Amino acid sequence: MDFASTVTGFAEPTIEYRPDQRWWLAEGLHTDATLRTEIAAMHRLGFGGIEFLAMDEEGVDHARYGWGAEEWVHDSQVVVDEATRRGMAVSFTSGTNWANANLPTITPESPAAAKELNVTVEEVAGGATRTGALRRVDLAAFSPSVLGHRGAVSEQTFVAVVAARVLGTTELGNVLDVDSVVDLTADVVDETLDWTAPEGDWRLYAHWMHGTGQTASPSASVNYTVNYLDRDGVDAVTDYWEHEVLTPQLRAQIAANPRAQMYMDSMELTAYGEGGMFWGRTVAEEFRARRGYDITPWLPFLTRRVAMMASQTIYRNEPDAAHAGAVEKVRFDYVATLTDLYIENMLRPFAAFLHHHGMTLRAEISYGLPFELTRPGPEVDGIETESLEFGAQIDAYRLMAGPAHLFGKQYSSETGATTRNYMLDHRFYDQIIATQLAAGITRTVLHGWASPAGARETTRWPGHEGMWPEFSERFDTRQPGAEFYPWWTTALARCQFLLRQGRPRIDVGILRTDHFTDNVSGMRFVDDDGTRVADEVAYGMWWMRNRQNHWWADLGMQDAGWTYEFFDGSLLLRDDVRFADGVVQPDGPGYQALIVYQDALDADVARRLLGWARAGLQVLLVDGSRELVELQTRRYRTHGAAAARTHGLDGRDDELTATIAELVALPSVARVGDPADTVAALRRLGVTGRAEFVEDNRSVLTHLREDGDLLHLYAYHFLYDTGEPVDVDVTLPGSGLVHRLDAWSGTTRPHAGVRVERADAAGDRTVVTLRLHPGETALLTLDRSADAAASEPAELEWVADLPTWDVTVKSWDAGPDETITEDRGLGYVSEEVRPTTTVTVIEVGPTTLRPWHALPGVGGEVSGVAEYTATVRVDDAQPGQTFVLDLGSTCGGLGWVRINGGTPVGVDTSRPVVRTTELRAGENTVTVRVASSLNNRLLARGYYDTLRDVLGNSEGWAEPRMQQTHVRDHGLLGPVRLFRERT
Repeated sequence: MDFASTVTGFAEPTIEYRPDQRWWLAEGLHTDATLRTEIAAMHRLGFGGIEFLAMDEEGVDHARYGWGAEEWVHDSQVVVDEATRRGMAVSFTSGTNWANANLPTITPESPAAAKELNVTVEEVAGGATRTGALRRVDLAAFSPSVLGHRGAVSEQTFVAVVAARVLGTTELGNVLDVDSVVDLTADVVDETLDWTAPEGDWRLYAHWMHGTGQTASPSASVNYTVNYLDRDGVDAVTDYWEHEVLTPQLRAQIAANPRAQMYMDSMELTAYGEGGMFWGRTVAEEFRARRGYDITPWLPFLTRRVAMMASQTIYRNEPDAAHAGAVEKVRFDYVATLTDLYIENMLRPFAAFLHHHGMTLRAEISYGLPFELTRPGPEVDGIETESLEFGAQIDAYRLMAGPAHLFGKQYSSETGATTRNYMLDHRFYDQIIATQLAAGITRTVLHGWASPAGARETTRWPGHEGMWPEFSERFDTRQPGAEFYPWWTTALARCQFLLRQGRPRIDVGILRTDHFTDNVSGMRFVDDDGTRVADEVAYGMWWMRNRQNHWWADLGMQDAGWTYEFFDGSLLLRDDVRFADGVVQPDGPGYQALIVYQDALDADVARRLLGWARAGLQVLLVDGSRELVELQTRRYRTHGAAAARTHGLDGRDDELTATIAELVALPSVARVGDPADTVAALRRLGVTGRAEFVEDNRSVLTHLREDGDLLHLYAYHFLYDTGEPVDVDVTLPGSGLVHRLDAWSGTTRPHAGVRVERADAAGDRTVVTLRLHPGETALLTLDRSADAAASEPAELEWVADLPTWDVTVKSWDAGPDETITEDRGLGYVSEEVRPTTTVTVIEVGPTTLRPWHALPGVGGEVSGVAEYTATVRVDDAQPGQTFVLDLGSTCGGLGWVRINGGTPVGVDTSRPVVRTTELRAGENTVTVRVASSLNNRLLARGYYDTLRDVLGNSEGWAEPRMQQTHVRDHGLLGPVRLFRERT
């Protein structure tokens, strides 16, 4: 795309670039009128797509309104029809409410239902003979889980029995003598075993497969989670959708929508029993075929306990020290096999089914389960992450940026879930989005939207909650800030438009294999002494904003302005990944170098690196790296020598050692013993960051896209709570004209602050000077098809302060409820209650700028929208002259500015500054409107008094604790200052 076309597309971004909404429907209770009204509101406020799902609504008949009921099918068709009519994307959420493709057509005993491998344990003394039936699993004695519900499970199938000599004890089980392990499966007859133990203390482990019994609600009947490992599961899902869900009407609607998708949310699957292992009828057979040995003797070392997510895995039994390495390899092989089966038996056939029906597949792949994190990336059409589990942490978003960029997948994020509902200013969420854009995420799915209307029994002002009152922010019409959403969504659409052009340019790829990613690292808000820390404090001051990245701890590349991301090395073996023109995947991220830092590496991947390094690829092996295992327990892993062994029990360690020796002997390869030496070592290899800083900078992140002659640069000052304004010089390859693009106004202008450094061996480069305030972002385009032009940074000349304003506050509070009914002629009437909002106008009059709670007549109970009016005299204003109005602070609230009654211009919540040419000589009227959160009003109403602190209580507090908040600053604080721009 040439620059003129880019400017046009940026100014008026089309609907596919606008942010999407996750919509929590009150099951199928909503009336058609409510559904169409809500979609019209989303469209009017500037959202481009809808991802919808049924949430459990108390006080309604699930058989009538739950997932799978006629009302739910009807409502789904209304949603798809109305969204398609408005040109909006639409995404189904697979299964009842998560990625669980729950079905009413299966039972826990069906081959298509999710399976687990459980275990019973017997103690057998040395020399003793045990006889008779093996101990079966007590299918009624299961620990509760935070993930889903468990229905009745009635059948179990014997799989294997293994005996092992005990050497000691562990937290959950025993230390076992690996050499003593004996597989007794062949000796079992009709589930009975006669066996005499040799000398020593022995344990007999009988393994049984049964359904997990996991269900989810709401649904019209009991729907069980399908099997993600055996092909039976996906076949049952596609059969059900083919014959029950995809009615002729729905098929026609999908065909009319070019952006219809299936969305697989986080895979909140669980195994409830003592074994803790995901299983299926083909797992053992597939393990042998893929790994070359039998899994059975190793089963005692694979059983585990896990509270919620895979990163919390604790193995029940451990090996003797001499065999610790072998057992670690077996554990890797087991999870590698599960990942293979998830890819081949679920994702790949499910995607093919969807493509046949005109839909694409977007998924939160792997994380939370014992699957490799990045290998499934090529199998889906869109890769999604989420802000709830990873926080506003750039290193976490880099985890899946690698497969997204390697294979040209849309990288998106479910954004906005917190436990601080209605409390926080809008700036908090803007900062999450800004961090995600820096990682290459260019599709924002807000988490989320709920209609105010819901069931009478549970719906109170400000409305039906959808995603529960203690969990997830709302970005809908109940928010005072919704008035300003059209400016905000358009600004975000402009960013997403620019950052989808061309291809990403990422400097370094980091090979990293992870089967147990800590995907709840962004949800740990308790400090070392057990004190609950507010989410906003952790987001703004901890982790990356306190110089602590979790997975690549050294900050040298980031400080230098280099970009990098992670992926499993096996992805390099795919036919659609290549090394050419000196980079990996030239039509994708174009990595200039690859880093190996983990102590294990696949032998075939090492051979691929060797071949590419002989052709000129820069490779760096880094010893002694430290990375996160689990944040809650403060567990980290420090690697020794990089690539010292293979991952699995494949017998190829010596082969790998020989390959690495050949590799490090090449001139394009280096090895360092300290991660702090990474940048220096890469520079010695000839690597230069494409948008590197002239001097290191600890406050700024960048992301670069290349579209032919155009280079699009995104820059972000990420220390939004703790930083100071910074000046940074960013170098870009080549020369040309540099343009500054304003996402809030849609305008483009020459950037002031450019110098061109003439050719050396690497060619010309352009140095761009940026001043960024905390939380501020900037968009620049270097047009290398145009002649270069140097310029000095613009100067701002003070004109006036605006200390006094006439203020009117519109205070929001609960109004009367409305009742909405619908009779579709089915023999019953559906009823919703819709809370309304009463707005009280408070005329404050002329005042200096203070938070609303300090303004006379307003106070600490008020939330809503305020309008500020002031006049400023500029005697020497010239037509077309550029002025800059700096609002100082809006307390992080959304708002707009209007000059002399002209067109309102939205303002950035972190840097509320407006450039204008609308000032005239003499008196000028400036109007500012600013919204607040609902915090102060809901606090006054006692909304938070009985609202559980979900994340705090998950830390194991003895007594449940409630959400804590306080009266917050709202409104325009200033100082408001007017400047004249001089260049």
